[in-house]
Amino acid sequence: MHNRNDAKRRNATDEFNEHENRTDGDRVTNSLASGLTLLRDLFYRRLHDDVERIIGQDSMLVPVSRSKSEAVTKLETELYQIAESAVVAGAADYTSDEAWFAQWLIRLRLGASADNVKIQKRLADYTARDDQDRRLALTNVLARIFPESRRVPLILFRLFPLSARIATALAFDDCSGAKSLRDRQVELLPAILDCRECRGELLANGQMCPVCANPLWKWEILASV
Repeated sequence: MHNRNDAKRRNATDEFNEHENRTDGDRVTNSLASGLTLLRDLFYRRLHDDVERIIGQDSMLVPVSRSKSEAVTKLETELYQIAESAVVAGAADYTSDEAWFAQWLIRLRLGASADNVKIQKRLADYTARDDQDRRLALTNVLARIFPESRRVPLILFRLFPLSARIATALAFDDCSGAKSLRDRQVELLPAILDCRECRGELLANGQMCPVCANPLWKWEILASV
């Protein structure tokens, strides 16, 4: 697994440097991959682990269906955050070609599965929507494939896209852009600033606050709205 991931990142680095005429593809690729992997996993924890801990286990989900629903949910999460990353990369001029960036990123994140026709259609559907419609599309899909998602505080679905954009800004060393996005999150959820450990500060991609789970916060903080 590690060998495949290493090869995938090396290929992505080479393609990025060649297409964008840059030399820092290794740093950008590794930072972005680390940030998006953490966000994907934290998003699933908020949808599943927190719901199960706070509300209780859904007895209708047997282990096999639970495993399948996790895989499908994480795939949908990947496609959504790829779209969010591509949108901000284009708007902030991190890339010379937003459409290319989306395809580059899906290859980095999904490898050979990126060429799947259904997966490409799902990504195209997300990238064609505006911010609000894209967010609503995600919540609608998750409500169908992962019913537990309907139980989380709705603020999660407004914070998550901003977190994906922050990870992208940090990967491109745009600290000012990342800070502006974090300020928007604080407006939505002021309790972000109350953590005694991180104080709501931006963390490097791949890092998580052990107290509040910044960059995608625990149920107790989400529910403080």
